[in-house]
Amino acid sequence: MSLLGRILMNHAEMAPPELILWLDDAATLQAAHTKINTLMDAWVPGTTKFREHKEAIARELERANALSVSTTKELDAAVAAALEDVHTNASYLMLRAKHEKDDSWLHNNGYQPKEKAKRGHDRSVSASILGLRAKNGPNIAEVSLSWDKDLAAGSYQLQICKGHPQGEGSFEDYGFLTKVRVVIGNLERASWYYFRVRSIGHNEFGPWSEAVGIIVT
Repeated sequence: MSLLGRILMNHAEMAPPELILWLDDAATLQAAHTKINTLMDAWVPGTTKFREHKEAIARELERANALSVSTTKELDAAVAAALEDVHTNASYLMLRAKHEKDDSWLHNNGYQPKEKAKRGHDRSVSASILGLRAKNGPNIAEVSLSWDKDLAAGSYQLQICKGHPQGEGSFEDYGFLTKVRVVIGNLERASWYYFRVRSIGHNEFGPWSEAVGIIVT
C-alpha cells in the first residue's frame, strides 16, 4: 500500500506554528520508539533532524513576525526543507514496515494512520474528557495547545477565558477546529488564560475537558 494510503500526510497544509509543534511531538515520539530509535538507518532524517527543522522554522518565523510579514523566502525554504525530510522519514518507515511485515514501525511515531481516521466516522464521540495541554510559545504572547485525538470526532470546539473562570459564562468560543494542535496568539502577557475543549461528531458533543490555565509569557 502506498504512503498516502496508510498515513495522513497533511504536513504541507500546516501553518508554520503548527508544523513546529508537529516536529517537536514527532521527534519526542520517535526518540522513545524502540525500533525507530535503535534500528532506523543513520542516513534517514529523524529525531535530531526534526528538532533542527523546528528550530530553523521558529527562528525564521520570529524574523518574519518582526518584519510584520506573513512569510519570507527564508521561512518558506525552512518549511520546504522540513517537509522533504518528513516525507523521506515517513516513506522509510513504510518500507521497513512492509519489508519486515511489522506494522509497529507505523505506530506511535507522530503520524496519523489513515484507516483510523476513516473508521471513526461511524462511532459516537468519546464519553471521556480530552486531555488538554498548554505551553507558552513558540513566540512571545502565544500559547500552544494540544489535546488527545477522538477518532470519532469530526471537529473540536475550543473555548477561552481570560482570568480565572467564574462559571460557564466566563468562557467564550475560540473556534471549531479539525486538528488537535493550535497556536493562540496576540494574548496579553503576564495574564492568566484558561482553555477547554470538547469533541463534536454525529450531532453530539463530548464532555468538556478540564479547564487548563497558563500565565502567558
